[in-house]
Amino acid sequence: MITANTSYSMKSKLLLTFIIFIGIFRIGISQDLHDDFNAASVSNEINATDGWTGNADISSSVVDPQLGNFSLNIASTASGGRFIDHRFDAVVGQQYTIRIWARIGPYVSGTPSPAFAAWRSLAGFTTTLITSTNWTEYVFNVTANSTRPRIRVYTGNSTTSGTAGNTIFIDNISILASTSDIQAPNAVSDLSSSNTTATGTDLSWSDPGDDVGVTDYEVFWDAVSLGSTGGATNFSVAGLSASTGYDFTVVARDAAGNTSAVSNVESVTTLAGADIQAPNAVSDLSSSNTTATGTDLSWGDPGDDVGVTDYEVFRDAVSLGSTGGATSFSVTGLSASTGYDFTVVARDAAGNASAVSNVESVTTLAGADIQAPNAVSDLSSSNTTATGTDLSWGDPGDDVGVTDYEVFRDAVSLGSTGGATSFSVTGLSASTGYDFTVVARDAAGNASAVSNVESVTTLAGVGIVDYTSENSNLPTVDWQTRDLYASQNIGIGTTDTQGYRLAVAGNMISEGVKVDLQVDWPDFVFEDEYKLPSLKTVEKHITDNGYLIGVPSASEVEKEGIDLGKMDATLLQKIEELTLYTIYQERKINKLQEENEKLESLFQRVTELEKYIKKIDK
Repeated sequence: MITANTSYSMKSKLLLTFIIFIGIFRIGISQDLHDDFNAASVSNEINATDGWTGNADISSSVVDPQLGNFSLNIASTASGGRFIDHRFDAVVGQQYTIRIWARIGPYVSGTPSPAFAAWRSLAGFTTTLITSTNWTEYVFNVTANSTRPRIRVYTGNSTTSGTAGNTIFIDNISILASTSDIQAPNAVSDLSSSNTTATGTDLSWSDPGDDVGVTDYEVFWDAVSLGSTGGATNFSVAGLSASTGYDFTVVARDAAGNTSAVSNVESVTTLAGADIQAPNAVSDLSSSNTTATGTDLSWGDPGDDVGVTDYEVFRDAVSLGSTGGATSFSVTGLSASTGYDFTVVARDAAGNASAVSNVESVTTLAGADIQAPNAVSDLSSSNTTATGTDLSWGDPGDDVGVTDYEVFRDAVSLGSTGGATSFSVTGLSASTGYDFTVVARDAAGNASAVSNVESVTTLAGVGIVDYTSENSNLPTVDWQTRDLYASQNIGIGTTDTQGYRLAVAGNMISEGVKVDLQVDWPDFVFEDEYKLPSLKTVEKHITDNGYLIGVPSASEVEKEGIDLGKMDATLLQKIEELTLYTIYQERKINKLQEENEKLESLFQRVTELEKYIKKIDK
């Protein structure tokens, strides 16, 4: 596998090989007897002081180490020569090379004069002063006179008093026997991988061979050490990323610390990982453009480790279908004036589903009522007399509701009930048959079919009394009769009826008066074809005539009187016209208010711009 990082990786491996080679050459290809795990160890460096004892204060320091991350910090605890010791296993008569890097640390007082010294059992090891504040390597070639020789480091020389707090640093210590194993193991040449997954792989190889024997292997991933195997010829690598390439190598070591060359490079590409993480839940589900039968839903992509591929929409916990990845959905087929709860679930390509989204509650608008009421089927009559009858029926039902009923006598309208399911018919003739029907209407004006026909025959009358002016005051005339019929005009308080059926001179009181209009009711004002006079035209008419357009003048009323039905219709027409003027004025006011708000916003922006310009000018 050749990638942009391959060149860098190979260079790193060559550099590692070079460093190992230099290390082998430097230590005389022999085992380091300074093998304690501590801050000054060459191959076992850790944040510790194991292997060193004495009456000085010894600690691990990260301040300017000579090699690695730590060094040993030796501090005097009192006046006089304070020290630390290190023992190692040796063969009597064996020659050893001791290498120690040291530098003088902070001194409280006195002349800096720390020293190395041979305490015993090392022939040729004499006291050596440490003289520099920079790291300096001190090398001693000695012969062991004991199986446990000891090295000592003083914070001051043995004859000069020291001061508490004086310090010295030592690092990169090695003790090498000149006759140890000097041959490095052969390089591993058959490093291979198996059982590769999305997150790991198994490495294996054969023992490459050594004159004494391989004791350990160190595994590298892209030239970075993953650790040692403890002598095993296999290693399981974990924690890798899916669909990613890696280069692995191995270095063999023997008991003397001799290191082989770097093995062959085993290039591994991990598998694509199984997507097990569900998308995040949608949290911003919202609705818009709601009508009587539908609404539009929308939301943002909630995010997923791989990617959301689809959304499923639910209405009242029942699935409406999937969007195919779109973050919007148009809902249709709803009922008017009805509440619904909508939710969304996100899914990825692996089928992982998110938690349910926030609930978006929607109430549809009131729809246009196009369905007519059912027909009345139980129209009946009661209390029939010679001149009238009472009609009644039940509510036939409607999808929204019946608001009125119109009653017909022999197919001629008698009027509407205002929603009542009864109607009293008067003014009938005695001993006469009539056919009555009813039509139901809803608020939208939808009319039902004609009801069943209720046939009624009035009772026989008591006869007609001739109530004329000549006999009207005779005591023999029964004025208490129930019904009064007159074939001519009637005048009360006057003999001049002016052609009207009833003329009253004076005031009249009644519990109710019904005017059966012979003129159009002025709902035509609200029709599109109606030409509403402009206010300017109305003003001119008032100025010129002193009364409203279409309204009789005072002189006309005084001369002709008024027809209540026509006058009520005329006044209602003026009220409806006034309503239209009010609506138009409201629209203009709202438009002016919007324009005023825009001007106010513009004024504020101009003001801020002026402030900014003045600030720049300064």
